[in-house]
Amino acid sequence: MRIVEKRQVEDVLRRHYRRERRLAEEPPGRAEVVAALAAAEAAQAAGRASRKGDFVRAAIKFSPRAFWAVPAVVVVLSLVLALAGASAREVEAALVSSGPVLVAACLTGVVRARSCRMQELEASCPHNAVAVACARLAVLGGAALLALAFACAASLAVIPVGAALAYALAPYLISAAGGLMLARRVAAADAAAAAVAWSAGVCALCLLLRAALPGAYEAGTLGMWAAASTAGAIWLAREAVGWLRLCAEGGAASWSAARAGAL
Repeated sequence: MRIVEKRQVEDVLRRHYRRERRLAEEPPGRAEVVAALAAAEAAQAAGRASRKGDFVRAAIKFSPRAFWAVPAVVVVLSLVLALAGASAREVEAALVSSGPVLVAACLTGVVRARSCRMQELEASCPHNAVAVACARLAVLGGAALLALAFACAASLAVIPVGAALAYALAPYLISAAGGLMLARRVAAADAAAAAVAWSAGVCALCLLLRAALPGAYEAGTLGMWAAASTAGAIWLAREAVGWLRLCAEGGAASWSAARAGAL
């Protein structure tokens, strides 16, 4: 290409870009348009927040009604023991059994979609199975933890705070972690029954320790209970992630994934 032709091309491109810049200049009323768009986006964000609130309220509304009786019973029992001047032995037995009982009721509601074989349907909804599972864990697990915290507070007149927390949290966390593990690994229809059976086993073991080995509830063993609580919390976090992953798959994990998890 000759120098003259290059200059002609450059002139054409220069005129083109000048014209593009003129067309891209800010039109009148642009600030008002931007403000209107920002207001519309803010309204949509408020609507989304309202819908999230409606979703949480729906999770509370459609939770099993029988579940709410269990935290109420735990709270009332702790109050009765505190007002009746119960012994340390009775309070400790109540604390170690309250956690597994609360977990059994909680997991019955959390895993019921799998028990009813509805996870695949939930996974296809706008609020998918993961969102529903998170809402159930937050609502039911939060209510169970609040009831357990109230029971610990009511027992402080009889046993020290460290002992109350250790005796309450270790069975609670181990019951929740093992229940989620079994609910994920057994056949779908047996998920709730397996979670309840595990919690019942943990409760029975704790009460058996209280009856057969009273030394397990002495001050020198608090470190053991604290270690069990820590291990239970780590295990529960791992199982909660596994449960949410299963929900994301519609409750139908592949054979290879299931085998990898088993190994």
